[in-house]
Amino acid sequence: MAWGVSDTIRGVMERRRMTGVLLPVFSLRRRGDAGIGDLMALEEWIDWAADHRVGFLQLLPVNELGNEDVPSPYSAISSIALEPLYLSLERVPGMPPDGLPSYRDDLPPLQLPAGRDLVDYARVRAYKGEWLRRAWKRFSSEQEFADLRESFRTWTEQQSDWLEDYSTYRVLCQAFGTSAWWTWPVQDTDVARRFVGQDAEALNRKKYRQWLQWLCAREWALVRKHADDKNVLLMGDVPIGISVASSDVFFNRYLFDMNWSGGAPAEGNFAEDPFTAKWGQNWGIPLYRWDVMQNDGLAWWVRRIRKLAEIFGMYRIDHILGFYRIYAFPWMPARNSEFLPLNPDEAAARCDGRRPGFRPRPDDTPEQRRQNLMQGDTLLRTILRATPGQRVIGEDLGCVPDYVRPDLSRLRIAGFKIPHWECDRLGRIIRGDTYNPCSFATYATHDFPPLCVDWNEWYNRVQQGREAVKNTKFSPEEIREVLRIARDCGETLCRLGDYADLGKKESLVPWGPEIKDALYRALLRCRSDYAALMWTELFDIPVRLNLPGTTGGTNWRPRMPFTAAQAAALPQSTWIKEISIASGR
Repeated sequence: MAWGVSDTIRGVMERRRMTGVLLPVFSLRRRGDAGIGDLMALEEWIDWAADHRVGFLQLLPVNELGNEDVPSPYSAISSIALEPLYLSLERVPGMPPDGLPSYRDDLPPLQLPAGRDLVDYARVRAYKGEWLRRAWKRFSSEQEFADLRESFRTWTEQQSDWLEDYSTYRVLCQAFGTSAWWTWPVQDTDVARRFVGQDAEALNRKKYRQWLQWLCAREWALVRKHADDKNVLLMGDVPIGISVASSDVFFNRYLFDMNWSGGAPAEGNFAEDPFTAKWGQNWGIPLYRWDVMQNDGLAWWVRRIRKLAEIFGMYRIDHILGFYRIYAFPWMPARNSEFLPLNPDEAAARCDGRRPGFRPRPDDTPEQRRQNLMQGDTLLRTILRATPGQRVIGEDLGCVPDYVRPDLSRLRIAGFKIPHWECDRLGRIIRGDTYNPCSFATYATHDFPPLCVDWNEWYNRVQQGREAVKNTKFSPEEIREVLRIARDCGETLCRLGDYADLGKKESLVPWGPEIKDALYRALLRCRSDYAALMWTELFDIPVRLNLPGTTGGTNWRPRMPFTAAQAAALPQSTWIKEISIASGR
């Protein structure tokens, strides 16, 4: 079931630059949503976007999550399967004929603690899972659903190339009590398939998992059509990696190199996490065997991208640098604490001489750089051919070789522009009116705090520097360090102020409505085809969606304190519409 952007919609979109808002599905809220954002809530936000001059809604990955207490959307258990937690229960065939209240005596509705705007994944999973299992029992047995069962059967046959292995994997996870397939007593994939196929109860659980995916495909198709009808693009997200604990890796181990764990090098930006600050980010994803994948024309990647394009009109490739070369660790994240106190030589001694570094090769020589460029260009061209006409964004942040961004521009993949990181050789900020139109401008991503939080942190550091010179308790060394940080933070504030045509005096102040208005008007005035802000930035909610290098806690859990209808009545909604119009977006 697929929906394409109509020629009329595509024509409208091509003629104008767009404003976008990052709205993870889990963050959304509507009345009766059972504790997590769902697709009916997303439709309400599509209506909001259409009414407020917002051309696209950026989502985080929506593939099926693992069963961790706080699962990361970048560690999906399938490259194709969609997350059932986002289903709207009201739309599920087989729900009680009198509606959900008929069962509320023995299954009370989920209520989050007052004042706690965080997703409780365990409770949501238990609550929605109970309703879905009851609906499946009715759907699979009662005559009124006979026609829908035939539709479901036809769909499963059409999707068998991925659905069979995925649903088998989910049954095996339940049977063995873990998604860590390398601990299972069954390792041969053919034996695993027969193991599930010979047991009636296992087959029923397998059909149930396939039914959930059918429900997801049905409802996402409704959402995509609604977005198309409203001239709003949905922007998907393609993680660079796939979890080791996934159906893809279990059934296709020959495509992955599990001797290395993909990640990113240390850049000094994550002092909150000692390992990340010292060693870098260890994501725990296996590397791709690109040479093997190219033997069948990147069939795994092509299928992944085409399925994504069925529900999204544009998509972002996460860590697109990984197609050229990727930083990798010779150990998995579970061992990070073991390696934290070690130096590189000590770490190598524990890994048979292997050290963290770029794979398949570094950028140390002109020949290596040429090979990395050729690899990335070839791989990305194959992927782009799989979805002709799609708008593609490339998250090209971090340690970026100088050959990557020119290549992305040639491929018409829009790279990122973080204004305060875009400086010339003299440290002066690059004006937005000089940006390459084929780019994506934003002040922050889901891995960073909203700009208001960073701004006040920088301002407080400047104030600390002013106070340090008066404090006789500080040693000369401490004063020098405080002043160094204050100087760097003050320069950042002034650069951003210059970007927004503010003077130095106007820039060295705490965050407020005037600063916000000036900065985001400047962002939307830039030449980038796409300019976006997070919902937390738009609505002045100083919470962070994710802290790289850490798991659990509040990562991937913050929820909006309002519905789309309530948001429409807030002044921030009027404001985003006004500045979008003023900027010509």
